Amino acid sequence: MTTDSSAYGPVGIAADSEPRPAIAADASLNYSVAKVAAIFTVAAGHWFTGTVLWIPVTFGLFVFAFSSGFFTSAIYGERIERGKFWRRKLERLGVRYWVILAFLAVVVALNGKTILHWHTLVHFAGLSGVLNWAHVPNRSGLGAGLWFFTLLLVFYLAYPALARAGRSRTWAGPLAIAATALSVFLEEHVRVGHELWLTALGFVLGVLYAAHTPRVGTGFAAVLALGSCILLFVLNTILHDKSANAALMTFASVGIAIWLAQAHLPRWPVLARIAKLDRYLLEIFLVHVYLFVRPTGNGLLDFVLSMALVVGASVALNRIAGYATGWLFDSRQTTR
Repeated sequence: MTTDSSAYGPVGIAADSEPRPAIAADASLNYSVAKVAAIFTVAAGHWFTGTVLWIPVTFGLFVFAFSSGFFTSAIYGERIERGKFWRRKLERLGVRYWVILAFLAVVVALNGKTILHWHTLVHFAGLSGVLNWAHVPNRSGLGAGLWFFTLLLVFYLAYPALARAGRSRTWAGPLAIAATALSVFLEEHVRVGHELWLTALGFVLGVLYAAHTPRVGTGFAAVLALGSCILLFVLNTILHDKSANAALMTFASVGIAIWLAQAHLPRWPVLARIAKLDRYLLEIFLVHVYLFVRPTGNGLLDFVLSMALVVGASVALNRIAGYATGWLFDSRQTTR
């Protein structure tokens, strides 16, 4: 068993080559554990609505994106064959996604919701986010939470250009600052119903950080994250001032992501076991809202039962996709 995130690639997606030595084992384990914690926090935020969980959920989405950018940059660098890169991502990611969507279509149909609508084709194409961002009401039973997958596709399409733009240390800093400022501005003025802009920023900063690994200590990162959270709490609960929320959430998210890239967590066996779930994150992220059940009427117990169902289904879907991917592409390569 490996606890190296880079073995699975961004968001637990199979990578196509060995990472460069610059990726520390600590960062791999840290991000694996953090992403597992984040996905359960995201699920809890969708279950226990109207709570302060939206704050750690936002941090979790940023960590997902930052780690995707970080490991993609560390693995591929800026000199890649774009056609080959995109083809491999489509092959490996596409099969997993379509297996998940096929399963969700059955779940939605069994629940009596709409499937026979052209919006369903949009979702199967991985473009659910386009409907969200264009403020088009979704008429299909599918689509909940699928915007992140669209953003992931946008990132992979943009990665070659982003990597080239950020390869110079001279330009990487101004690019990071400009992207951060733009994200905060859009977060405040262009609302889309989910944390699109901060999550997109995570992809950009992850790529730039891996390309140059700036010397930012864990102490500074921890102070940035904790200080931002304290200010966020004081401003919102005591002064009732939300004007700085976007900036403070951004600073806290960046601090958390950088801390994870450098910190040394204890090598406890339980952390290695938790990290195993890293490979199922895409499935868990996309299916969890469809598999919430309430058999007992007890909110906490039903959440635990729901997550057990979600994890079990995610493991099964991941294995089915793995078999399908091997059959479709590995067998094709051996016949060439």
